[in-house]
Amino acid sequence: MIYEVSHRIRFQYDEPVSIQPLTIRLQPRSDGVQRVRDWNCQLDPAPCSSTSILDVFGNTALQVAFEGLHRELTIQTKSEVEATRTNPFDFVSLDSRVTNLPAFYDLRIGQALAPNLHRQVMDITIGHWAGEISGSVAWQTQPFLLKLCEVIRRDYSSETRYEGAAFSPTKTFAEKRGACRDLAALFMDACRSQGLAARFVSGYVYEPGRTHGSELHAWAEVYLPGGGWRGYDPTLGIAVADAHIPVAAGPEPEWASPTEGCYLGNGDSKIDYQVQVTRNLKPTDSHRN
Repeated sequence: MIYEVSHRIRFQYDEPVSIQPLTIRLQPRSDGVQRVRDWNCQLDPAPCSSTSILDVFGNTALQVAFEGLHRELTIQTKSEVEATRTNPFDFVSLDSRVTNLPAFYDLRIGQALAPNLHRQVMDITIGHWAGEISGSVAWQTQPFLLKLCEVIRRDYSSETRYEGAAFSPTKTFAEKRGACRDLAALFMDACRSQGLAARFVSGYVYEPGRTHGSELHAWAEVYLPGGGWRGYDPTLGIAVADAHIPVAAGPEPEWASPTEGCYLGNGDSKIDYQVQVTRNLKPTDSHRN
C-alpha cells in the first residue's frame, strides 16, 4: 500500500511569545516493512536553525529554533509512505519463555528492554484483570494479545481528546473510557503485568470509511522474539498490519509526542490541527494485486 499523509499543526498565542527550541516527531518510520518515499516539513515562521536528529529511542526528529517573538507557529508536513506488511503474524516464535505467560526474556534481551517492562504504577487490579484474560486463553501470549485488544475495544468507550497527556492506566481502567493514547497506555500496562515488553506508538491509520478527516493515532507494540516489535491497536481491536503508519515510539507516551517544547511569554496558547490520510494507487500497487 502507498499512502499520502498531510498533517498541519497550528499553535496560536494570546500575545507574542519567544518559541523555545522545539523537537518535531512527525516523519514516518522507515524500516523493513515501511519505506518513506518522500517527506517534507514547512514551518511558519521559518526557523533560524533546523537539524535532523535521532532521539534517544531512535525516532527521526527535527530540532528547530526560532528568533524573535511570534503570535503563531504552523507546522505542515506531507509524506508519501509505502507499507508492505499484510500479515501481522508472519513470524516464527523463537523463545518458548515468551510464547507462554507470564513471559520471561533472555537476560541480555530483558536488560535492553528494561524501560519497556517497567510499570509506572503497580495497579494490582489491572494485573488481576490481565491475569484473568491470560488464563482464559490458556496462558498463551499471542491469543492473550488479541483477546486483550478485543476486550478493550468491546468494554471501553473510545473518545476524542485533542490535548493533554495520556490518562494513567488506573484512570482509564476505572472510567472504562479514553482516547486512543489512553487505551494504548492501558494495553501496555496490562502487557507489562504479564512480563511482556510494550511501548507506545504514535502515527496514522488509514480508514477508508472515515468521512470527517483523520487524526494522529496511537497504539502499542510488543516485543516478541522472532517477530521483533509487533503492533496491537486496542482502539480498533486488531493486530497492526499495513493500514497503520508508525511515526515515533517510546516506553511512555510522552516520548512519542509529535512536538516537544515550550514558549516564554504571557497568556495562553491554543492548538488546532488537520490530518488527511489517503491511499495512492500507483502502478506498483496494481502489479502487486
